[in-house]
Amino acid sequence: MRRFDTPADAAAHLGPLLDRPVPTTSATLAPGITFHAESLALGSTFTNSYTATWHAPARADVLVTEPPVSTADHARRTGDVVTTTAGFFFLADRCRHRPRTLSLNLAIRAGRVLSVPVATQDALVSRDGVLSVVEVPARGELSLSGQRLRWAGSRTAFDADCLVYGNANCAIQHQPDERTGKVRVFQEESRLTPPITDDRWTDLGFHATPDGRFAAVTREDTGRVDVFAHDVVVRCPRSAAGTRLDVHTIGPLTPGDQQGAISVGPSLAHPDPVTHPLNDDRSLGSYPLLRDRASTRLVFYETGDGARHLRLFDGRPGSTTFPGLTLEQTLTAVRAAGDVVSGCLLDSGNTSKLTVLRDGLLTSHGNRHYLRWPPPGETGYTWTPDHGRPVASLIALRPPA
Repeated sequence: MRRFDTPADAAAHLGPLLDRPVPTTSATLAPGITFHAESLALGSTFTNSYTATWHAPARADVLVTEPPVSTADHARRTGDVVTTTAGFFFLADRCRHRPRTLSLNLAIRAGRVLSVPVATQDALVSRDGVLSVVEVPARGELSLSGQRLRWAGSRTAFDADCLVYGNANCAIQHQPDERTGKVRVFQEESRLTPPITDDRWTDLGFHATPDGRFAAVTREDTGRVDVFAHDVVVRCPRSAAGTRLDVHTIGPLTPGDQQGAISVGPSLAHPDPVTHPLNDDRSLGSYPLLRDRASTRLVFYETGDGARHLRLFDGRPGSTTFPGLTLEQTLTAVRAAGDVVSGCLLDSGNTSKLTVLRDGLLTSHGNRHYLRWPPPGETGYTWTPDHGRPVASLIALRPPA
């Protein structure tokens, strides 16, 4: 791995290596799974497009990965034919505290709820090896020590018996940085629940247990509970306080029926992604997520022939010829692929990766400019083209067993 003194030094070296159109290639990776690479010209710029396509009985799974892992490390460990990055997770360059788990809003792993959504958002769900996009309102039913209650996410206005707080209550502020352009700074106060000002309510902090339930470890009648120290925090009537939490429904989802689920978005069905609420979601930063600037983009979609696709449009930040795609260009390119019946944008930008394992050879696509920042007290930026950023969720494709 090569190291550079500054990101500018890295860009000067990597630009000539990476800002090149790829040749058009197609390959069958496994029964029911194919891969296609091509370069798309866009006037004075271009993007490199990498698409994994699969049909049943090939299967796809949403995997919540805690602790975070790179697509390359996952592929080497499991042998999965295609691995991509997936949903949103906590990401800050400067923070004194980090959450127990990194997922933002919904996260279900192997049928177990790891994170409950505090805001309504689309989710990518896997069930029996099939992916689908579902709108998930942040509300449902839970039980506290057997007492059934209606819950709502604390960032919604739904009528409910109790409110849920989680990692997506946090706030990230983008600030200028002379070395890297901008940094994500965590607003420390945002990890605490609001004060409780009357004697009717209490905050209960829970940790997930191996049996798929949650056990209370904290109770505060005055609020100010550290969300990051818990997997779920519930504000409920004091008369309903209990030591065991069971989540029965999350919007239209019954957790045990889904093998995996993570918050994503927006759906390709949204009429105007530029105005989507994700642009104002401070858990993702103060820089509008879907602002119409060129960037690497990762998309899941299904076409009318029953095929499903994971497609990455690559680019390099700062490049004048290879900057990636704007949101409008992304949607146009996907719709040009055929009869798109459903889909969603996945976590894009510098995180996106699509890794292919073929005949024992691992190939990593997307964001090959990625630099690992120096640890505190050290200098130098390490180029990690194959691994990129470790992430808290993945999508994995594999042939039928």
